[in-house]
This record gives sequence, structure tokens and C-alpha cells, in this order.
Amino acid sequence: MMGLGDRILLAVFTFIMALVSLAALLAALGWELPFLWLGTSLASPGGRVAVALTSFVLFAVSVRFLYFGFKRRSHVQTLVHDTALGQVRITLAAVENLVRRVTRQVKGVRDVRAAVTGQPEGLAVSVRTVVSPDVNIPETSEEIQRTIRRYTKDVVGVEVSDVKVFVENISAEGRRGRRD
Repeated sequence: MMGLGDRILLAVFTFIMALVSLAALLAALGWELPFLWLGTSLASPGGRVAVALTSFVLFAVSVRFLYFGFKRRSHVQTLVHDTALGQVRITLAAVENLVRRVTRQVKGVRDVRAAVTGQPEGLAVSVRTVVSPDVNIPETSEEIQRTIRRYTKDVVGVEVSDVKVFVENISAEGRRGRRD
């Protein structure tokens, strides 16, 4: 996926290519000004440098866009279940969303970030949480671990081998949209 810088670069590049194409079309129809301007620019050393630099930049941008156009997308990690009706694939990002959702349902959890990785013995889950000051952190952490293991096994059908809970902050600020 292209970032903002690449999108701006693409817009500028497209605009320049449209102008060059229009000039070439008009020159093909008999308008000599584009060729006169290019000939005048190439007659002086400074003009040659300017044309060379502009050409090099446009060539480099073209190569960049060609690279991104043919580059293979990164392989998304998935869990694969074979059933009687065929395969079911679940992305690790979907599992992370599930983990975030069920962790937010634990009383006292204010915010959560999750990371899920596939291991030979099952999934490894790491959650970073912000909890309210009125909870018992060891009990809340154990509840988070139990909840993640249970929901992931029930919904995804995969065992969770490891759940690491990291309490980043203790905050009295309430969550948006839900009160404990």
C-alpha cells in the first residue's frame, strides 16, 4: 500500500506526464514551440544540466512506481483449519481484534493493545493494558489470561499456549462508550 508521500509523488508525476504528453501531441500536430524550448535549453550547459536532472528524477520516479506495481504483497499470516467442507483461513489480525474486544470486556480494563504470533504449540498472545486504579492487578491479569484463552479456543478453535499481560498504566479515566 502506498503511503501519503508516494501518493503526492504519484499526483505530481501524473501531472508532469500529462503536460509532457500534451506538448508531444501539440508538437505532432505542428506546434513547434515545445521543440524550440527544448532545443534552446539544450544549447546552454546550464540548460542541459536542468534537462538532465529533470529527466533523471522523472526516470527514477517511473522506476519506483514500476517496482511498486510489480512487487508482490507481503504474505499475511493466517491460521488454516481443514473441515469436511473445505479450508477456513483466519488472519492473525482478526485474532488480535478478537483479543482486544474480549480483553476490553474484563472489568477494570480501560485500554488494550494486542499482538498475536503463531507458535508450533499454539498462539502466543501479548496484551498491553491500562487498568483502573480500583482493581486488583494480579486477579485482573489472571482474568484477562483466562478470558483470552477461552474465547480464542471457542471462536477460533486454536489453543493459546502463552498469554502475557503487561500493565502499562493505571488510570482513572473512563473508556469511551462503556462504564464499569
